[in-house]
Amino acid sequence: MTLPTMLFDTTEHVLIAVHGREPPSDEDWESYMQTVLSLPPTCSRTLVVTAGGGPNAKQRASVNDFVSKHTLTVAICTDALLVRQISTALSWFNPRVRSFRGNDIAAALRYLEVSGPEAALVHHKVAKMRLEIEGRAPRAAR
Repeated sequence: MTLPTMLFDTTEHVLIAVHGREPPSDEDWESYMQTVLSLPPTCSRTLVVTAGGGPNAKQRASVNDFVSKHTLTVAICTDALLVRQISTALSWFNPRVRSFRGNDIAAALRYLEVSGPEAALVHHKVAKMRLEIEGRAPRAAR
């Protein structure tokens, strides 16, 4: 069984993306971008949690194209230096991109202005997706 390179889900206000150690496959990224393009206007915040995987140059270009037309606030949680460098580059195109330590999801959610039950739901979804990416949980039906 092949493990996913990235998983994503949403809450009312937050798009959540969880990456493993490897960059997302083009197939996973295309599926992610289709979700991004169909988000309702109320879902304008993104939380990215990554063990080191991040979008390649072509994939970053698709995000930059999207954020050039839409306002998104993005919090990226990682301890990987390369991903921190990528987030710095993304912030050149979108100054509302900010990096946080890998496990500091609470600070990232404060930055995204997400609290209460929605924050608890985000924490739950991130934990579940992390287990799935690591191969320690059954893959959820999408």
